[in-house]
Amino acid sequence: MRASSGKRRGGFILPTTLLVMTVLTVMLAAAFVLVSAEYRVTDNSFASSRALAIAQAGLQNYFSVGHILTGAADSTVYPFGNGYAQVAAFRLRDSTATRQALWVVRSIGFDTVRAQPGQPNGQRAVAQFATLQPGNLPARAAMIAPNGVQMIGLSGGNPISGRNFGFTLTGCVIPANADTMGLTTPTGGYGGSGTNDVNGVKGVGSSIEFLGSANAVIDSTRIDWAKLVGGQFTPDFVGILPPAGNNSYQSHYYVGDLTIPPGQRRGLLVVTGNVTLANLAHWDGVIVAGGYLDTLSASAVDTVHGMVITGLNGTPTPNRINRGSGIIKWDWCYAHASIASLMYLVPIKNAWVDNWSTY
Repeated sequence: MRASSGKRRGGFILPTTLLVMTVLTVMLAAAFVLVSAEYRVTDNSFASSRALAIAQAGLQNYFSVGHILTGAADSTVYPFGNGYAQVAAFRLRDSTATRQALWVVRSIGFDTVRAQPGQPNGQRAVAQFATLQPGNLPARAAMIAPNGVQMIGLSGGNPISGRNFGFTLTGCVIPANADTMGLTTPTGGYGGSGTNDVNGVKGVGSSIEFLGSANAVIDSTRIDWAKLVGGQFTPDFVGILPPAGNNSYQSHYYVGDLTIPPGQRRGLLVVTGNVTLANLAHWDGVIVAGGYLDTLSASAVDTVHGMVITGLNGTPTPNRINRGSGIIKWDWCYAHASIASLMYLVPIKNAWVDNWSTY
């Protein structure tokens, strides 16, 4: 008997296998895409966080030091281990008699850690509004000496003078009342070998101001010496003198005694101990010393154009000033250029933003 001649029934295993494999391939590809997307999102998040930290570090670095902000803008770059920050300060409002100048400081952080192919490096911007606190140091005299002054040498002119030396720096406008006192010292704190020149015949080329005590002279400077040496003064350099012939007016802080070597230097110098001017030493600006100022001998030739303040740590040893060749002359431009290095931007509370425009 012949077998049935009906239609042969097709199998389903192969189509089902192909379908399952296709679905698995699509799911695997989707998983790879999802993992890659998550990795990119995480990597971008880390890069953005690093850039934000760099931007904030640049902002804090800028606020931590003084700046001579004589124009309407200022900028600098701070390098870091994993990036750098571009910091720029812009004046929004100038100062008046009743209000301080308003500034905004913007910091853009750039993350330079290698990113994934096709991915940009992290970049974030932050900004802080601030007011400008101008440097302020009363120019009471060419030399303010609570520890007194002892002239050395039997002859010569007037090494201490409160009459303005008159060297005009670029952009410096000398006021009509630029002159000041020659010397401010306690009563009985001034004398010299040979002729006693208290009346200004020799030694002081302009008037001498006598205050009742050393503390009164110290108070007249308006310098809080204890806070200054206690860490509330942030200089540009610590333990380093500017090179001879420098043209910048920056602040320098030195712990202990210091001998200023020959050569012309500029800026604000704060020394916790005694200051000795070597032969041919020349300082343009302001010298503030906790101890005394010594000019070595009557034969030394040394010069200070600006202002000198000594004896702030209560030292009883008087300053030794050459009558013959030492020179301390008040200069309005030099002194104020040095004091300008004390300018600081003070952040305004609750005025920080992290969505500042980067263009």
